[in-house]
Amino acid sequence: MISKTGFTQAQPVWPRGLAGQMNTWVSFHAIVRLKPQTRATLRVAAATMYRLWVNGAMVGHGPARTGHRHARIDEHALTAPADGVIELVIEVSDYGVPNFAATHEPAFCCAELITGRKVIAHTAARGGSFVAERREERVQRSERYSYQRGFSEAYRFGDKGSFWRGSGYVPTQPLPLARVTYARTWLERGLAMPDYAVVRPQPRSTFGKAGFSAKKAAKYQPMTYVSDVPKTSLGWPLSEIEWPFFGLLAGLTYRDTGAGRLPKGGAFTLKAREWRLFDFGAIQTGFPAVKLRAAKAARLLLLFDEVLTDGHIGVTKTAIVNGLRLELAAGAELDFTAFEPHTLQHLQLLVWEGEVSFTAVRLVNFINGHAISDGPQTLNVTERMVRRAAVATFRQNALDVFMDCPSRERAGWLCDSLFTARAEWHFCGDNPIERAFLENFLRPAKFDGLPKGMVPMCYPAEPLQGQFIPNWAMFFVLQLDEARRVRRLPKDWQPLIERRVRGLVNYFRRFENELGLLEKLESWVFVEWSKANDFVQDVNFPTNMLYAATLRSAARLLGDMRLAKQADKINSVVRELAWREGRFVDNAIREKDGTLTVTNNASEVCQYYAWFTGQLAIADEPALWRRMVRADYGELHPANAFIGKLVRLELLIANGEYAAARRQLLASFAPMARETGTLWEMLDSSASRDHGFTSYVAVLIDRLAAAKVKA
Repeated sequence: MISKTGFTQAQPVWPRGLAGQMNTWVSFHAIVRLKPQTRATLRVAAATMYRLWVNGAMVGHGPARTGHRHARIDEHALTAPADGVIELVIEVSDYGVPNFAATHEPAFCCAELITGRKVIAHTAARGGSFVAERREERVQRSERYSYQRGFSEAYRFGDKGSFWRGSGYVPTQPLPLARVTYARTWLERGLAMPDYAVVRPQPRSTFGKAGFSAKKAAKYQPMTYVSDVPKTSLGWPLSEIEWPFFGLLAGLTYRDTGAGRLPKGGAFTLKAREWRLFDFGAIQTGFPAVKLRAAKAARLLLLFDEVLTDGHIGVTKTAIVNGLRLELAAGAELDFTAFEPHTLQHLQLLVWEGEVSFTAVRLVNFINGHAISDGPQTLNVTERMVRRAAVATFRQNALDVFMDCPSRERAGWLCDSLFTARAEWHFCGDNPIERAFLENFLRPAKFDGLPKGMVPMCYPAEPLQGQFIPNWAMFFVLQLDEARRVRRLPKDWQPLIERRVRGLVNYFRRFENELGLLEKLESWVFVEWSKANDFVQDVNFPTNMLYAATLRSAARLLGDMRLAKQADKINSVVRELAWREGRFVDNAIREKDGTLTVTNNASEVCQYYAWFTGQLAIADEPALWRRMVRADYGELHPANAFIGKLVRLELLIANGEYAAARRQLLASFAPMARETGTLWEMLDSSASRDHGFTSYVAVLIDRLAAAKVKA
């Protein structure tokens, strides 16, 4: 929602000379003196990301992301301590590169501290209360963390550690500020603040020594977003990186020398090439943190991952540079907390050079803190374990937007969002995250880099390589329709909805062939992660089934019943062409002579699309339904977790096949829950092990439990 107040005096500012640079880190400082126990509110908006410290304690991390030309305002309630002094430090990081995790727009910080109706500190180019200083401690020239996010974290701390957060600190090298004139509309946050609770690792850890093998490192080619700069991703060429990391990570070798509990107090020391590996018991998302002191000048690696490779952390399967690098001057002492949120079960501290002493190894949560029940009392041990894993997955992926995964991308993907939104409504009885998520897609006037009318496949983000998924745009319309009918959307959004939906309807008309079917859609036509995605051209029948469902949703959203009639016609043509030998086939090819030839390609997920989209009713073809219930797939190419198997579970439960649904659900998801405490992107471990759409599994478990009680 548009903010009713905006900012009273604060101006969006950024240091002169830093605008447009990649990977910059700036701290904004203000000290105010109030009467003890005076209540105040700090209102702050920033880009790309900010972290708030108050009197030396971290109290916030933001912002809540939103679309181009918009920014959400966070409000932090503060109380003056006994001496009345409130020391504010707002650290702002600017990626300065296009990515999937946020929009690529001019960096800024806008903040004001208010007591009652009085502004007592604010940002401004001139006459403001905040002083800015560039934080050279963060190494600017580092590798990208992933293709989808910004830069990996690397730091260089002097012997004073993180001195700028200390009591009474006043910047010694203040930077002149310029007002950021790039126009933005202020929006309310509209969302609860994250849970920042501290998570400790399990008491027992392993330790040993590390080495480096050039032969091993040579086996791994750097990911293109690291090596092919700036063609694949913006950043710095490897030759300009100050401390190259991927090659080191690829060549690390390990030798275990022992295992055990830390001594009382949790203190331990590592010398050059020594490491200690911690297990948090389940996958967590937040900020890795540790107190440390360098007895000698040191280089320290914080390595982490969702899974171990041969018992240690190495090059990940999911194309991420999973590590942080710290250079420490002799005598440096600090309580280090990563600036970026990361996802991990395992954290390995490795001193590459020097000697470092450690205490308080931990992770600071960055997750959804909504109270969620433990589910029906009738659940057995395995069902409850899977449900808890689904809830944990929800907490880590449903924060300011619905993310696909909290690690590699932190991106707000459509389609995934439909299922996570259903979980939010089920868990919370409201849908504030869904409203914020959809508002992000609705507010911008247009999306640069995409065809007219098209929406991004994930957002807030940039369309890297100009790519989009037309199928996900259809799911966007389905979700808008479902959210308005079943959940809650503001009535005054109707003009925004009509503009966006009408734009999509007009876009897809360009691809309708002589039969009224979509043909040769552009960019990334996506059905699911399976063989079915080899059959997406020229006329893809699952996509056209989805198109018919999209038109029905658009008919309701726009009040245009002509679109519903068009959907009926599409269903009729798909039935005539694609129904072959007792099942639907996936696609037809346009021959050189202009004829349309239906192929024999048939996938399991194609059948689920037919029922899911309303192309086919269960009663229409009972033989096919019974076959699918029995999991008699025959020559059908098998489906994957997303979206095929998830839709299959929904269909089985909706049609009373509870035993089959329970068997499949537990067979698929119990091993995941048992291993990581979260649910995964794929049915195997080849991708993310913490994927937002799987939170919907908890909804399905509760439906099964309700059906069992009813029976």
